Amino acid sequence: MSQAGQSAGRRRAEASRVGTGGPLCYIGRAIRSDDARVSESAETLPAGTPRLLFAGVDADIGETLSATLGSGVEVVVVGSLEAATVALGAVPFDAALVQPRLATGSGNALLGLLKRDHPRIVRYLVLEDGRDGLALAALDNLHRVLQAPIDAPAFLVGLHALRALRQRLEHPRLAEAIGGIGRLPPPPALSLELMRRTDAADATAGEVAALVERDPVLAAKVLRLCNSAMYSAGQRIEDIQGAVLRLGHLTLRRLVMAGEVFGGNRPSDDVAAHETLRDQSLRASRFVARLAPEPWADLAATAALLAGVGRLLPGVRRPWQASPDAAVAVGAEAPTYAEAGAYLLGLWGLPERLVDAAAHHVAPEAAGETGLGLVGLCHVAWAMVADVPLDVAWVAAHGLEAQRPVWERMAAERVADEVHDVGEA
Repeated sequence: MSQAGQSAGRRRAEASRVGTGGPLCYIGRAIRSDDARVSESAETLPAGTPRLLFAGVDADIGETLSATLGSGVEVVVVGSLEAATVALGAVPFDAALVQPRLATGSGNALLGLLKRDHPRIVRYLVLEDGRDGLALAALDNLHRVLQAPIDAPAFLVGLHALRALRQRLEHPRLAEAIGGIGRLPPPPALSLELMRRTDAADATAGEVAALVERDPVLAAKVLRLCNSAMYSAGQRIEDIQGAVLRLGHLTLRRLVMAGEVFGGNRPSDDVAAHETLRDQSLRASRFVARLAPEPWADLAATAALLAGVGRLLPGVRRPWQASPDAAVAVGAEAPTYAEAGAYLLGLWGLPERLVDAAAHHVAPEAAGETGLGLVGLCHVAWAMVADVPLDVAWVAAHGLEAQRPVWERMAAERVADEVHDVGEA
């Protein structure tokens, strides 16, 4: 065996030892599993440097990640639940990358401990082939799934975006509130794949329909939305391919996203609220699609669709509601739904512009846009066709008063169209 191979083998053996005085495997320096030595690394780490915890039986994955990321990131590699607990008690971490299998303990147990005791740490589950049965038990305890081999640059970009988002939203309890939720809404995987496919100019209606129909339950929800008063125009759509031809790729993929994001299994007492949220989101999306300039109308419509996603989460508040009855079981220090939604979209890995729109659509001045930008469009849409109060000071400051009658007329026309379509149906 080569010297490098022997060294890697020694490091894997060290990483698999339990926390009984055996060393942790620390990329860049060896430290013992006592608090003094681990804490020593915190004192020498440059301010702002991300620190990652990798826990698993395959130490090579953590070592490769560290070598690829270089000196700008510190990676601690451990092989057991006990060693991870020692490290967590000694220094702060930004993210934890956990395999299902550890030398002692389990990845799910570690993810559960992180959720309970360290909710600010972003939790990743690392899979090798996507078919690991042990991973199913961890779904309630993780934020995102990574596939090995890890795309280190893409991972780091996503982590930096999350860290920046936390600083930008400036809510001290935001990460703890979101991190402690048992089952977060999953990312809209089919919608994201559909967006990639339909960005290709040669995608056919049949190919798009076949992709949606891979999930029969979701396809049924999409058909139901296609035949609602908002979209049917009094003419029934019988199948997904017909929906593509009638509505077009861009509208269909927003309907698929609405079905995925707002159509999950909910307790019976939440069904009506989630249907209302879904309808508000779709109305805002359609409004923006008509109002926004053509080159970025689809981006703006998607941003408006997702702006209210934070209302799916428990324990959030609407910032304009300060009455006692609106604050039942939600304290004044609870995050707003806009903050929580932006954080959730960040965890899903969605583009930063969508995250910003969700974060600031209630108070657009904070986005720092000039004129009617992406955030401003989302604000106007949610004010005109949903329940967000219009920020009249922002409207005046940006010289948009003359456009307000146009917005109000568009909203009234949309309501009239829906009423007419219901009558025709």
